[in-house]
Amino acid sequence: MPVYNGSAFIAEAIESVLVQTHKNLELIIVNDGSVDSTEIIIHKFDDERIKYYYTKNTGQATASNFGIEKATGEYIKFFDADDVMNETHIEHQLLATNGDQNNIASCDWGRFYHADPEHATFTEDIVREALPPIEWLKKTLSKPADMMAAWLWLIPRQVINNAGGWNTSLSLNNDFEFSVRLLLHSTKVVHATNAKMYYRSGVTGSLSKKISEDAFYDAFLSTDLGCRHLLQADNSAEMKKICADRYQIWVHRIYPKHPDLLKKFEQQIEMLGGSNLPLASGRLLKILEALVGWKIAKRTKYWVYQILNKKDDLSCLPT
Repeated sequence: MPVYNGSAFIAEAIESVLVQTHKNLELIIVNDGSVDSTEIIIHKFDDERIKYYYTKNTGQATASNFGIEKATGEYIKFFDADDVMNETHIEHQLLATNGDQNNIASCDWGRFYHADPEHATFTEDIVREALPPIEWLKKTLSKPADMMAAWLWLIPRQVINNAGGWNTSLSLNNDFEFSVRLLLHSTKVVHATNAKMYYRSGVTGSLSKKISEDAFYDAFLSTDLGCRHLLQADNSAEMKKICADRYQIWVHRIYPKHPDLLKKFEQQIEMLGGSNLPLASGRLLKILEALVGWKIAKRTKYWVYQILNKKDDLSCLPT
């Protein structure tokens, strides 16, 4: 559990780990240079399974790699300091692996906003079949609910040793490259239906809300590296389309800002044969898109939110 200034929610996250029905675990908390009361809250917990480390602020990827080095278990699970897991989460992911040290287990997940996790809206359009990794990836990345967050997985130690840790040169969207690489080093991706992750959204200052050009460039690099891994494993027309659509998602997201970066995404899309992925949008934007095209529609929304002075927060840019 890497954490930076997580005082608002970390107690709830820690509690959800300590009450797991599978008791033989260690919770490695890496405090990545927090300057709030995170450390005070962590020290309130009296449980020998907690291993606490404080490091200077170097970012989530470096903190996660530090945690990997300190871990002694046969399996590793990454867990954000503002999320919650159900009590049987780890037990059922372990059962799903069936003791095979080459299997990675996924889970069900639901999104909630600040309130009680029990009010989370769970995503049903996910892959629950046990599949070889490339087939699982093709099936998942073809769905709208194509979440590739690292907290989905229970990862055997030997898989992560073979795949390698987090790429510390990336920030925004770094889960995509990391997860693709992990899965491609496994034999099978299995699913644990009774393992549920409650994913907290709308957190002020979270990494996923960074919209600077540097952050978006990291998103390009992660997408590019992840797609290179995918295409090296399967260079089919189907996979090329999947990767072109992954780039197109980011074109939709950042347009009309950062024209030089947009050009990089568009060049990759063209090389892969193009993308006709529709803009993910709400009702009003869909109407505008149908009338004037997605670029004018998106540009109009962009300038509206500029006028409203809400340009620094992706949660202020509903689709």
